[in-house]
Amino acid sequence: MSLLKNWLRAGVAVVALLASTVLPAAAQAAPAAGSTIQISAENVVKVTSANYQQVMEESKTKLVVLDFGATWCPPCRQLKPVIEKLAAQYGGRFLLGEVDVDVSRDLSSRYRIQYLPTLVPVRDTAELPGSRMIGFKGETALRTWIDAQLAKG
Repeated sequence: MSLLKNWLRAGVAVVALLASTVLPAAAQAAPAAGSTIQISAENVVKVTSANYQQVMEESKTKLVVLDFGATWCPPCRQLKPVIEKLAAQYGGRFLLGEVDVDVSRDLSSRYRIQYLPTLVPVRDTAELPGSRMIGFKGETALRTWIDAQLAKG
């Protein structure tokens, strides 16, 4: 019986591994030419190489917070529901751009991401200097950081 359990666990692990690598790649396929980025009602967008320029266009009219993270990163998983909730609560004052570092390695390199999670505030297509937030320090610290970025104009 234990041999059967081990085989079943191994099979489930393989299916989970395949699903985590194959499905996101298919979901991140490039949109058709001329399409617009898909911003959710909560002011959140998945950022990939394919829609990066469109997200940067949004940064000309509002603050864009790029959230560099990964599904396997525990602090990233803690941060995600909190920052998504804040994006909804702030009612469009900023756009949250979620970047999966395993999917968009070129964007991770462009921004020289070394630690996860890393939040990068962008205004007028440029990173606000000295304003990154690395790690997750709780909702209060995150709200304070967002308010400080919004205050910069």
